[in-house]
Amino acid sequence: MTDLMTGLKTDEEKAEEIKQWWKDNGTSVLAGIALAIAATFGWQQWQAYQVTQSEEASALFSKISKGTVIDKAGTLDKLINDYSSTPYAALAALEKAKDAKDSESAIAALRNATNSKEVNIARIATLRLARMLIAEGELDQANRLLNKTLPSAYTSLVEELKGDLHLAKKEINQARQSYDRAILSAGIDSVKFLKMKRSNLGEGA
Repeated sequence: MTDLMTGLKTDEEKAEEIKQWWKDNGTSVLAGIALAIAATFGWQQWQAYQVTQSEEASALFSKISKGTVIDKAGTLDKLINDYSSTPYAALAALEKAKDAKDSESAIAALRNATNSKEVNIARIATLRLARMLIAEGELDQANRLLNKTLPSAYTSLVEELKGDLHLAKKEINQARQSYDRAILSAGIDSVKFLKMKRSNLGEGA
């Protein structure tokens, strides 16, 4: 009988300990659960928002591609400003640079596109920006862009632009070398134009 009472007393003590623990910690536990639920719900809402943003941006860019928008410039700006979290913002910046009526606007748009989280778009924008900067005589800025490490698929274009850069700096021998490297890594369709650039520089000393 004594053993039974001792066992019951122990259970009662445990129950009291649990009650006391819950009294001390219950509020923080409930708050943690509420925060976890809120975080999960918030993440789902954010994902849904991102999907909606991407779908809307895709529809707008499709209209631009098809030429069915009345105000192309305004639509491009809308994509850049209102849908900056989507790849279409950078694509719109590339399109804006192509349509720009002056080099300053084109360079600004290309700089915008180089910040894209879509690495391939950012790389294309970087190389187009380098070409523009060379044409504008901003050779140091162009050189910094061309010294960035890019995948081998871009080697021919990078070397061609380095050749253009050296040529602009009157570094003829270096230009020849860059064009030669560009030719070696170029596809069939690009070789003819590259060889024309290279032949204009002669064989050198």
